[in-house]
Order: sequence, then C-alpha cells, then structure tokens
Amino acid sequence: MNISTVTNPKIHPFLYVYRSREDDFWWCAIPYIDKRARRRQRRCTFRDSKYGSTEAALYQARLWRDRQIQRPEVRAAMGKHRPLILCSTDELDHMSETRNPFGLVGITATFRDKPLGGNFSVTANRGRKKWFSMRRYGGYGAFRRAVEQRCRWVGEPMPDEEDLRRRYQHWARRNRDTLISHRVET
Repeated sequence: MNISTVTNPKIHPFLYVYRSREDDFWWCAIPYIDKRARRRQRRCTFRDSKYGSTEAALYQARLWRDRQIQRPEVRAAMGKHRPLILCSTDELDHMSETRNPFGLVGITATFRDKPLGGNFSVTANRGRKKWFSMRRYGGYGAFRRAVEQRCRWVGEPMPDEEDLRRRYQHWARRNRDTLISHRVET
C-alpha cells in the first residue's frame, strides 16, 4: 500500500487557450521561466480571418500550445508533477506523531460549531477538494467515502475494510470528546 503513483498532467483541450468574443480570435498565454528564474508569459494570437474559420484558428492555437509545452522552461513553469501517494505510514504508533492522524495522505477531519458537525475533506493535486459530512454519513462513513475519493483521484486501489476500520478507530479513540461534543456517530 506504500506504492506511489506518478500521474501525467492531463492537458485539457483549452489549457492556456482563450477566446476573445469581441474581436473573433483565439489567444494563448503560456507561462515560462526566463534566464533570471522569473515567471513570464509568452503570448500568441490566432485570428479567425487569417485561418479561415474559428475551428481552424483553434486548431492552430492548440498546435502552438502543444509545441510550447514541450519546452523545458515551460515545463518548469508548469510545476513538478510529483508522485501522488495514499499512505504516509502504516504504523499506528507513528500516526499520532505525524501531521496526518490516519496515516493516509490528503484526508483531513474538520469540525464546526455552526451548524454543529464535522467533515472529512479529501484533496489531491492542486485545487481538487471534496467534503463528506459526518452528520450525513456518520464518522466512519464519511471517512470511508473520503478515502474512496482519494483512491480514485490518485489511482491507488482501495485499502481493505479491516485496515480502514483500524485507522479510523485509532483516530476516533483519540478524538472521542470532540466527536461526542459535535454529536457525530462513530
């Protein structure tokens, strides 16, 4: 379960490609790192009138974008695509010492007073986040759904039920008072 999964960036069809509706052209703004290690942008426009149609201009914009993305200074500006992992530790003793109380990366418990309750949140990559309510699914149910979502995003197999229960129970014992005060069913 400690195997990391390297994910390649998914190039969305419109990544770095934009449309100006008033002037009928596509334009690209590609980030890059210059020789002084500063972030810059390289821009290029693709007019419908020059290429004959909106689709042809978009096609040319994507071709230009794809060529630019292969450049090392652009790759550096896009950021590293680090391996995504599911587990940080399998040892219960070390879970309390780490910042991750479950030993699972990207799973966090948060509690609130208004309205009274809590959530398990799951994150992966930049900007991907989802919450699962402990009031709606119960403590373990929300935790399990968060782990399922993380496994889907990361591309890891789902841990077995016994391992999940063990991790959740370890955390629930340590946070028993908080769960009771927020009326969360375990």
